[in-house]
Amino acid sequence: MITFIIYYQKKRLEQEKNLRDVEKNYQRMLLETALNSEEAERRRIAQDLHDDIGTMLSLTKLSLNQLHKNMNKEDPRSEFTLHKAQSLVEETIIHVRRITRDLVPTTLEQFGLVAAIEEFIHRLSDNVSLTVHFQCDTEHIPRLSPRVELALYRIMQELVNNAIKHANCDEIEIDLHLDKGKLELQVTDNGKGFDVKGLEPSQQEGLGLRNIESRLSVINGAVNYQKPGIRGLRARVQIPVEAERPIKPEPLHPFRKSPADRSV
Repeated sequence: MITFIIYYQKKRLEQEKNLRDVEKNYQRMLLETALNSEEAERRRIAQDLHDDIGTMLSLTKLSLNQLHKNMNKEDPRSEFTLHKAQSLVEETIIHVRRITRDLVPTTLEQFGLVAAIEEFIHRLSDNVSLTVHFQCDTEHIPRLSPRVELALYRIMQELVNNAIKHANCDEIEIDLHLDKGKLELQVTDNGKGFDVKGLEPSQQEGLGLRNIESRLSVINGAVNYQKPGIRGLRARVQIPVEAERPIKPEPLHPFRKSPADRSV
């Protein structure tokens, strides 16, 4: 009887564990599907902006240029108004391109995470009141799967935007490096910071922390927040990275044989 009870309890614990694992995997699949749907919607909006709005603005710009050639330039008011309209259309085209790049980071897909972060920082350089530093050991950062790179890029965006909007900072440091088989992303600001432990779950959503946690749960990552000093906040993101496989570098001219190949 005792043996039967022990066996029964053991089986029951195993079934409960299996049930929890199934529920956990199901929740993860739902979350991953939601994130994929979000990225698909971003792509659709970016495509519509590029194809429809972008094309209409370009045609409007051409029409204004043609009107400028045919107008009576003796009227300074009309010429001033036309120049203003041309400037507004040109500025709108630039904003549409920027929004499109934010929605779909093509640099990330083509050149990887490091290049995408550098491009993102370059766009922030227009803000004269903000200084952003980026440190990265480029030679040791491998190319990851598109899903992981996209998740890290979105997390970096979220952390930087939160620092700009809520921390009232004027300096941000982004650090990307490998540490004991894990890829580590650190975003540090010199703003006012906040008490993460004191936040309620309902308040985390407003700061984007829940969005970061959701993305990390899909790629088996983790994040913790620290105070580097009296002021500021440091977000430390870590994800596991598989060991790199040696890859033979591709020649600059893929259809031209190297000297070593010719001698064979």
